[in-house]
Amino acid sequence: MQTINQILDLFSAFRMPEVPGDEYATKGRQALADKISPMVAAQQPLRFVMLGFPMKSPNDRDKVLGKLPDLAEQVAMENFKRFSDTVQQVYAPGIDLKIVSDGYIFSDIMGEPDSVVAGYNEMARDMARIAPITWYEMPDFYDRNMPMPAMRRKAMEQWGITPEELERRILLDPDVNSLYKGMIRFLQLDLAIRNFPSGNQLHKEAKKVAREMMFRNEAYSALIRNNFADHIRLSMHPSINNGTKYSFQLIPSPEAFTSPWHCALLLRRSGIMATIHRKDAVAAGYELQNKDGRPYYFTEN
Repeated sequence: MQTINQILDLFSAFRMPEVPGDEYATKGRQALADKISPMVAAQQPLRFVMLGFPMKSPNDRDKVLGKLPDLAEQVAMENFKRFSDTVQQVYAPGIDLKIVSDGYIFSDIMGEPDSVVAGYNEMARDMARIAPITWYEMPDFYDRNMPMPAMRRKAMEQWGITPEELERRILLDPDVNSLYKGMIRFLQLDLAIRNFPSGNQLHKEAKKVAREMMFRNEAYSALIRNNFADHIRLSMHPSINNGTKYSFQLIPSPEAFTSPWHCALLLRRSGIMATIHRKDAVAAGYELQNKDGRPYYFTEN
C-alpha cells in the first residue's frame, strides 16, 4: 500500500488544476488506487491511455504556427517522460502509455485533408519516442485498406449513440457538458479562418460542428474503452476526476491553459512557458523562433 500511496502522491503533481465540482479527493483517488493495485501486485507497468493529439487547429492564421507539431507538442512528450521517470523512482516497472490520436475521426468535419493528420501523426509519434509511449490512430483498429470515410462510418455504427443519448449526457454528465462547451469555444476560433459574415453565424456553425464532433467523440471514446478496458484514462480536458478519467497537465506550467494543438508556445524571460494564440503573440511583439526552417515557438523580448 505504501508504494501505491507514493504513486498517487507523485501523480498529483501532474494533474490539471481542479475545476468546480472536482471529486478526486472523495472518489477519484481511491478509484485510481483500485486500478493501480492489481498492476502493482503483478509488478507490471502502470497502464494509461490518452485520447488526443489529433492535428493542429485549422486556423494557423490566428491560433497555431502551422500544420505540424512544434515546441508545444515536444514539451508535452518531455512531460510524459518526466512522469515516467518520476514514477520509476518509486516503482521500477514504470508506466506504459497509449496515445490514441483522434485526428482521422474529426478531420473531414474540420475541413482538413487526411494527409494533414498523417503528417502530424508521423512527427508527433517520432517526438513520443523519448517516453514509454505506444502511438495508435484509427486505422490501427480497422482494416488499413478500408477508405477513411468507410472507417469513420464503421466506428459510428459500432460505437455511436443516438441524438437523445447525446442530449442526456450533455445535460447530466459534467465532463461531457464541459467538453461540449469547450468545443464550442475552440471551434469559434478554429472556424474563424473561414471569415463568416457575422459573429452570430460563426457561433451557430461552431455549435453545429461541436454537436457532430461530440457524436464522434463519444463513439471513439467507447472504442477506446473497449480496446483498453484495463487502462487508466487520462484526458487533456478539465474533468471532475471521479475515476472515469483523470485530467493530465500536458504542458507543466501555471500559464498553460490550452492543449498543444490549439496554441503556440511562448518562452518567457523568466523561463516560464505559456500557451498563447499566434495572433496574440504577434500583437504583443513576441519574437518568432524557427526550427528546421519552420515556425516553432515565441520568445519574450
